[in-house]
Amino acid sequence: MHRTIPESLSPILEDLELDRPQLVSLADLRAMCERHRIGTDPRVVASRLKQKGWLIATPQRGVWEFAPAELAGSYSSADPLLALKAFNVAHPECRNALRGQSAAWALGLADRAPSMISVAFEEQPKVKVPSELATATFSAQAPVRSAKGVSALGPASIVAQMAERPSSVRSWQSVVEWLPDVAFEIDGSELLKELEGRPNSVAQRTGYLLQGMRPDLAAAVAGAHAAQAVAKMGTSEAPIRYDQNWMVSDALLPFDPRELEALK
Repeated sequence: MHRTIPESLSPILEDLELDRPQLVSLADLRAMCERHRIGTDPRVVASRLKQKGWLIATPQRGVWEFAPAELAGSYSSADPLLALKAFNVAHPECRNALRGQSAAWALGLADRAPSMISVAFEEQPKVKVPSELATATFSAQAPVRSAKGVSALGPASIVAQMAERPSSVRSWQSVVEWLPDVAFEIDGSELLKELEGRPNSVAQRTGYLLQGMRPDLAAAVAGAHAAQAVAKMGTSEAPIRYDQNWMVSDALLPFDPRELEALK
């Protein structure tokens, strides 16, 4: 695809080629227009650059993907995290982190990214979130990691979030593929910190999930959070199994976590 360079906008393209940003916001274009004394409205600039193939639309309004000249065409990077990165550019105040399989993949603990990226927001966003993202609310107490250009829950937080909101997991069937790797990386002190102050049912479900893979962590959780009442996984009144030690009535998981083995 042959892409022309509008002479009036060549300073902006020069800046973009030098900086090579993955994403360009309307605010970025406005700053470049001011720096080069270009009087054209930034929205018009964006429209012209998009029309010429230099900018590619993202799911986030007012944020575009830059297609550098070396690509020889208007080709997207196909980054699985593009929708989240674009949202974060537009709304940096909405603190969030990858969760579940998305976090495990970003941390190198899962072989593949899920079909839909899952994100945990510290607070329910007051702005529209791209439909490409599966959202849940969860405020991590253990340190959040940086991975693939975004924030991601650490191993302890990944499991705690799943235990707090089992219904937020898009595919429990696929969890068995990566949960043992996540469990192997969990630091005991981080896990206890993550569970501190949360409902006892979260600790029960956490211990229930980890007991086969990390009996040491399960024992530590049991020592800090004794089971006091039945904790449910799933909403069905007909549980698949009942764990007497953790007092967990499980009507959700397609596997028995007691049978999962630790990584050697």
